Amino acid sequence: MAGDAPVVVVANPTAGRGKAGRLIGVADSMLRDLRIEHEIRVAGSAVEMESACRDAAVGGAEIVAVIGGDGTVSCAANGLAGTGAALAVLPAGTGSDFAAAIGARPFRAAVRLLADPKTVAVDVVRVRAGAVERCFVNVAGAGFDSEVNETANEMTVNLGGTGTYVAALVKTLSRFTPAHYDLIIDGQPLTVDAMLVVVGSGRSYGGGMKVLPEASLVDGVLDVCIVEALSKGAFLRAFPKVFMGRHTSHPKVRMMRATSVTITANRGMQVYADGEHVGPLPASFEVVPGALQVVVGPNAKGIS
Repeated sequence: MAGDAPVVVVANPTAGRGKAGRLIGVADSMLRDLRIEHEIRVAGSAVEMESACRDAAVGGAEIVAVIGGDGTVSCAANGLAGTGAALAVLPAGTGSDFAAAIGARPFRAAVRLLADPKTVAVDVVRVRAGAVERCFVNVAGAGFDSEVNETANEMTVNLGGTGTYVAALVKTLSRFTPAHYDLIIDGQPLTVDAMLVVVGSGRSYGGGMKVLPEASLVDGVLDVCIVEALSKGAFLRAFPKVFMGRHTSHPKVRMMRATSVTITANRGMQVYADGEHVGPLPASFEVVPGALQVVVGPNAKGIS
């Protein structure tokens, strides 16, 4: 690794229902064996994670490695975007879709990437929702999927990333009704009754559901998926296709690309980005090309 700045490892010990905390010692031991100079820091909240990562970058760290899931990574990205320090992901969450996109899975393989790190500049997405403005790196949604996300976060039984999401989906669908959306996509208005609207630069969320199968983290554009209003039965029949990215051919699914998107709905929808709550609609999304350096593995499919 060029230069003499250390690797700073920042862990969210509660990520992955405590899995991240149990992996701190594993990372420390592996980095010692690899003879990589490093420091371990612990962040107990989203605010602390963002601040710790920013402080590490300002302090001269060349690489800031975070132990956690997609929400942890999103917080880290807010601290590191534009600093020049590279983000390394040591996955320990329930989904870890971003880690999969950059080839940083499983955990031990991700740690070994730090012995000879290769970095790529990826896009981030700036979102404004309510009084909140922040960035995310993977996928955001408003509508049915955001309500599923909220339900999944409240679940006390760990069924794994995909299992938890599917269980939350079934529970949410029983009470959900489509909403009326007004969107502005690269300046062009669009009105639609829909189940959900998804925006992002990553391909998958919820532990491997390829909702934006053609998305790229490095192409400077946002991918958009709109699922128009469906009956509950039709939605359940179409849903399995998302795991292979084959839902895009469904007549009620619209796939679009843009650099900016604004979403308004006729009722109080919440925005979730990278699995974390952002704020209520209306919301705006804007891509910021190449704003974040990340350490990537040899099978980083999300940067093609």
